Amino acid sequence: MQHVNILIMHIRRIIGKGGAPVLFLHGFLESGEIWNSWLSRQAWIADLLIADLPGHGKSREWENDPGFSGWSEVLMNQVDELYGEAKQVHLVGHSMGGYLALEMALLFPRRIGRIVLLHSTPMPDTSLQIQRRKRQIALIEKGRKSLLVQNVGLSMFAPENRDRLGDIGEELNREARKCSDLGMVNTLNAIMDRADYRAVMTRKMREILLITGGQDPFMPAEYYKFLLSKYPEMSHFHFEGCGHASFLEVPVLSLQIVKRFLDEG
Repeated sequence: MQHVNILIMHIRRIIGKGGAPVLFLHGFLESGEIWNSWLSRQAWIADLLIADLPGHGKSREWENDPGFSGWSEVLMNQVDELYGEAKQVHLVGHSMGGYLALEMALLFPRRIGRIVLLHSTPMPDTSLQIQRRKRQIALIEKGRKSLLVQNVGLSMFAPENRDRLGDIGEELNREARKCSDLGMVNTLNAIMDRADYRAVMTRKMREILLITGGQDPFMPAEYYKFLLSKYPEMSHFHFEGCGHASFLEVPVLSLQIVKRFLDEG
């Protein structure tokens, strides 16, 4: 296992035996550590690249953060340094990490292979979502970050999964509390300013797997059903008794589904 720092982006590499590498992109207030238990359940043939995005985990925040376009360039530079500019990479993104995966597909269309969207969406923020994120930024700037992170962790899970996942929920909450104020503000701005990825979805829908949860507090049923109607050739798997983190709530089956999809590429 190698640990690589590119500028201020920390990327952990688990060396496999060949094939297209797989880059894992975590969500807001998470870190690359969130993938550890899931990835360790089965052996992988491909190299695994696990990023800590700016302001999260072992990556410091950027003073003049350019948003997802700059993050994408740093990540692709790392892929280039390791494998050369001709190598394709598959992407697995959770929530915000899915936005970043689609940004990379937008900027580097020939370099991105298959994409797994775990509880994510190609749609830009609605006006209500933008208003909520601006209120969150205002709280952070007033020194009240604790109000935003106090429920991070268990709230991602379906209610029936929270008791058995209590330790994981506490770990996720501790990770969220490590994020700096500037890192959180930068990330919220990046999320609000992200591109519209619907054209990417149309072009790549046959190479995209969307995984959803029946009790996801951030993606209700009518929303993901709308996405399925818009992108009928996209692969989809739905976990009814699952919230916003199928890879933690249903780890064995979700891993099998994701690996099978990536292997088909």
